[in-house]
Amino acid sequence: MPGVLFTVFSIPGQLVLFMLGLFVLALPWRFVGPKALFGAAVFWGTFFTLFFALDIFVYTQYRFHISMAMLELFFGPAGREIFVFPASTYVMLGVGILALAGGVWGLARAARHINGGKKALITAGLVLFLFFMGYNGLHAWGKFMQVPSILAQVSYLPWANPMSANRRLRKMGFEPKNEPYSLPKAGTLSYPLNPLACANEQKPNILIILIDSWRADSFSKEVMPRAWKQAEKAFNFTDHIAGGNATEAGVFSLFYSLPHAYWGAFSSQRLPPVFISRLQADGYQFGIFASARLNSPEFNQNVFSSVPDLRLSSKGVTKVERDEDMQKDFTAFIKQMDKNKPFFGFLFYDAPHGQEYPKDGEIFTPTAPQMNYLMLTKNTDPTPYMNNYKNSVHFVDGLLGQTFDLLKKEGLDKNTIVILTGDHGQEINDTHNNFWGHNSNFAQWQTHVPLLVWWPGKNGQEMNYRTSHYDIVPTLMQNALACANPADDYSLGQDLFDDTPRPFVMISSYTKKAVREGDKISVLDNYGYLENYDENYQKTETGISPQALSAALKTFSKFYK
Repeated sequence: MPGVLFTVFSIPGQLVLFMLGLFVLALPWRFVGPKALFGAAVFWGTFFTLFFALDIFVYTQYRFHISMAMLELFFGPAGREIFVFPASTYVMLGVGILALAGGVWGLARAARHINGGKKALITAGLVLFLFFMGYNGLHAWGKFMQVPSILAQVSYLPWANPMSANRRLRKMGFEPKNEPYSLPKAGTLSYPLNPLACANEQKPNILIILIDSWRADSFSKEVMPRAWKQAEKAFNFTDHIAGGNATEAGVFSLFYSLPHAYWGAFSSQRLPPVFISRLQADGYQFGIFASARLNSPEFNQNVFSSVPDLRLSSKGVTKVERDEDMQKDFTAFIKQMDKNKPFFGFLFYDAPHGQEYPKDGEIFTPTAPQMNYLMLTKNTDPTPYMNNYKNSVHFVDGLLGQTFDLLKKEGLDKNTIVILTGDHGQEINDTHNNFWGHNSNFAQWQTHVPLLVWWPGKNGQEMNYRTSHYDIVPTLMQNALACANPADDYSLGQDLFDDTPRPFVMISSYTKKAVREGDKISVLDNYGYLENYDENYQKTETGISPQALSAALKTFSKFYK
């Protein structure tokens, strides 16, 4: 019953704020004239209605709302590289906008003929005010008492920030059913916790290769024959979890070995990871090559902030062209660098992110000619889209083959540590719940990625215990860069080759944080409330253990003074 009441009040209650915005934006035109006011009302009415329609679409596909961060990413320098839509999507959008504007215009004209005057306006205003107060009052009570049927609905509302009254209700003598989990406040960074103690000895070359949106099950002999053959000599970590379900969190967690919650602090201080700083102190040559831009997300302000003359982008119109341009530049770097000094290389392929591949690279069929998200539903057959994805991964496999051939030709394969993984996974309607892509949930398809490690002098093997992105930097710091510090001086991870069970894994999206313990996943929102899921993202009654949750919450403040 409380959930039903909240549903009734929440939708019109949240709309009140947008109605007030429409009123404020249209009001100045009243002084210009009736026609100007009518035109302004139609324009802003169309704008807000379109916003809601687009927000419903975005939330349906990705499970997050339109936000300033997403708009900055979409309209930023890398927007056309990250968000790729077929022409049919834009045509449908244009037709929809025209139809919407026509509908708003018709309603506005009809409204001009409704009689009632001030009395009708006052009545409508009072009704909306009651909905607004009911919405906020129910939420304040639901949050205080932690009523799941109320709290679960807030995430569906765009830009929702309903009223809370925990402190006032306590003063009135009420006691909450349960306390919400509080997120520690940030302060000044204390990173690393202790100065690094690293030996000055000969260091190996290190090459980290990332594939954007790389599903764990796409690493197969059929899809990736070159990498599969090369993996006979590698350590294959079969239960590896990324630190995020999107690029920003995935890359950040790999290089810093810290959760994405620290992104803002490290970016504002332009403080690089200790791993990068140590490489520079040891005189490594840097070859940083990414297909997509490194300034959107702003890795140039954190991960690579101390790298001079950073290569920010690749040439090309398509992801395929940019991947090939990146490969060409990496080849030139390897051939021209000083072979007497160690190098650190970073390759970041992007084709699978947009399921792109060359015209002659259609190995898996049938395929979908276009990825029109407007036409996708939970009942859409994922097979052709999965084949598109496999073709794009197969294309990247060919470039990986070029990379391994290059290292061997230049005599670098015997002294180069190679790490191959994905920044995050990619869901293709696997559960038929209309999840397409990533950054929408923390299920296995969006977070489970391959991890392959080639280590000179070591015979590879299959490693079946749980590892995560947080383990990569500690492994390199201790075993490649000869740093004696315990891993928790600068990270949340441990040595990849240490099979001691990890107590939990932190996973982040742009808007939420999740903690995974075994196959249980507890998702923490910005208000401090939890929802529990299994690895297939089906809701469960119980979540991770209180001990794991408590330890995970402490990580958010561990590296602040």
